[in-house]
Amino acid sequence: MTRRERPRRFAAWVAAMLAIALCVPAMYTKSYAAVPKLDQIRVALFVSDGKNYNVTVPTVTLSSPKGLDIGIRDFSAVRNWAAAPAGAQVRFSFDGYKVLLLETSEAAAAKQLLQTLNATQDKAYVFQTAKLGKIVYQVYAGMYVSRDEAGAAQQRIAANAAAAALLKGAPATIAGPLHWNAGAFPTEAAAGQQADAFRQLGLDAWVALLEAGGTPSYQVWIGEAADMEQLNAVQLQAVKLAPGMALQPVAPAAPYLLKRDDVTASIATGGTAAATHYAFNPASQQVWVTPKESGIAVAEKSNRQYRGSIEVSQHNGKLAVVNELPFEQYLVSVVGAEMSPSWPAEALKAQAVAARSFALSRGTKYQIANVSDSSSDQVYYGIQREDERVAAAVAATAGEVLTVGGSPIEPYFFSNGGGKTGDPVEVWGQPIPYVQSTASPDEGAQTNKQQWHRVALSSGSIGYIREDFVTESTARNNAGLPVVTVKGAGINIRSAPYVDDVKNGSIATVNQGDKLVSLGKTVESNDYAWVRGPYSAGELLKDLNLTIAKPVAGVLERLEVSKRGPSGRAVELKANGQPITVQKPDTFRNALFDAPSTRFEIEETGRYTVLGANGQTRSLPETKGTLYASSAASAAAVPVAGPNMIVMGEAGAIRVATKDPQFRLTGNGSGHGLGMSQWGARGLAEQGYDYKRILQYYYIGITIAKD
Repeated sequence: MTRRERPRRFAAWVAAMLAIALCVPAMYTKSYAAVPKLDQIRVALFVSDGKNYNVTVPTVTLSSPKGLDIGIRDFSAVRNWAAAPAGAQVRFSFDGYKVLLLETSEAAAAKQLLQTLNATQDKAYVFQTAKLGKIVYQVYAGMYVSRDEAGAAQQRIAANAAAAALLKGAPATIAGPLHWNAGAFPTEAAAGQQADAFRQLGLDAWVALLEAGGTPSYQVWIGEAADMEQLNAVQLQAVKLAPGMALQPVAPAAPYLLKRDDVTASIATGGTAAATHYAFNPASQQVWVTPKESGIAVAEKSNRQYRGSIEVSQHNGKLAVVNELPFEQYLVSVVGAEMSPSWPAEALKAQAVAARSFALSRGTKYQIANVSDSSSDQVYYGIQREDERVAAAVAATAGEVLTVGGSPIEPYFFSNGGGKTGDPVEVWGQPIPYVQSTASPDEGAQTNKQQWHRVALSSGSIGYIREDFVTESTARNNAGLPVVTVKGAGINIRSAPYVDDVKNGSIATVNQGDKLVSLGKTVESNDYAWVRGPYSAGELLKDLNLTIAKPVAGVLERLEVSKRGPSGRAVELKANGQPITVQKPDTFRNALFDAPSTRFEIEETGRYTVLGANGQTRSLPETKGTLYASSAASAAAVPVAGPNMIVMGEAGAIRVATKDPQFRLTGNGSGHGLGMSQWGARGLAEQGYDYKRILQYYYIGITIAKD
């Protein structure tokens, strides 16, 4: 090649590197027939579909009790390039654009910046290296698929006051996927020694694992440039510090693993132990990781372990992590996550057939995967949810699929119908031929649940206490309401009858001997019957407006169910008398603090009506922010001290009135309500139904076919 040709080839190489295409990795599943058969399923643990589903991380951390084999996968084969020792964590990311924020010899400074950025969308990670004779910590944010994305992150971080204070004016720079090849070596150890030598000169140098002639190859790469100008600067610095160094461009499309020492996890807890971090070529490369035995643990998935192999790639500009494993083994985990293994075998079999059909109906929903592991598809938690009783149910129904007209259906299922499943139009606004509203024996969800007293405290607050924390007696207060006595110290009063310290924390604490007025008892909230709230008008309006198409203006004074569907689920809500616009009725669940279902009532505690003498009625309060008491014999209204007032009706019915508008939801059921109720399947199994009758009960006109 002449001197004149070299610049042209170099320019073409740079252009190719700067315009890396976003390729879709190949699928490794069988094509679909009328009744499909799938030997291996691909489950997205992290993926972005480029539209609505975006569950991703910048890096993923894998390990296995017996160690890992690490390599690449293409159309021809899987080829292993490296291995990880038993139990050792290995991290992966694509080699993209990133923001280098800090290079410091102080681990504490790196830790502070790491913790600050991890509270933002621009998650940080820390590499450790040895430069100029000392240990250095490099803090990055990323990876990003383009320089523009990295630039936007750079601006966000600069605007973060806490991060800026830690950086103390140090400039953040954008690093990228452009490198120089400083030479090939026969072994990884030899390449590592040369990289160490370059780092002692002050250069950024790492070992790269590649392939030459079908066998692993080891090179030393210099620099991490984001553009041609930076790349030229790297070359000038390298030649200056190491005269005579021969640098070659890196082939833009070649698969590789760039090896670094990652201390992100350890430095966060005060340590400095390094994990191996491999960055790979984002251009159509799939990193393939296989356990030597047992499963692969994914740290970012709460260290759940998964059978099969893990593929790591770049998809739609984000890191994608896909678990590929035998289809029937996947179903064992899914059924174990969707249903308790202790439930009747026929219910488990019904769930197995539904889960198999659902997965097949998804096709390749995420382009590189059939399904995700979330409830957006069906829940999958890996080995931890496997159970021999579930495995028996899956085996007993092997290959069985729900079909209509010879094609598999998408058999929707959910937790609990609250006594009746939903009609597709009232839930999603459109018909589904094989789904209709039907009675469902779901009440088993509240069997053996404890009762809770709704109580009034001396402060005027209203809440719930579980029945085993009080002693009941015949004592009554002046209004004739029962009085209960607390037993035990430091007992929490909850706003609703269930325990969840995140969503339903303590509103008060009572102690031994305290007297409370009981306003009645209700069963502990469960999948069949539940209570949520109370919510203030302000917080409920804020949550509503995050979801609905046309935000409600002003103050929320009234909220009511104005229309219901065949099963009693809400299909229209009115706020301050005006209908609320949503994409589909089921969206009301999201708009009301993730209500368990749309089969609910809304209780407004800020308004009540008093029936007076001669049949006259009076709506109170008449003045906003003031709570009034009024008797049936008197027209006078007396202001009440405290936040609440207990209102008693003619038949002894009790309700709570509040100074300011508040809203409480009481409902039945859990989930969207369409198709098979899982608690209902259990109920039918307990009545003697086999799994085929259960499926035919919930899905209309279906055939149970076998591949």
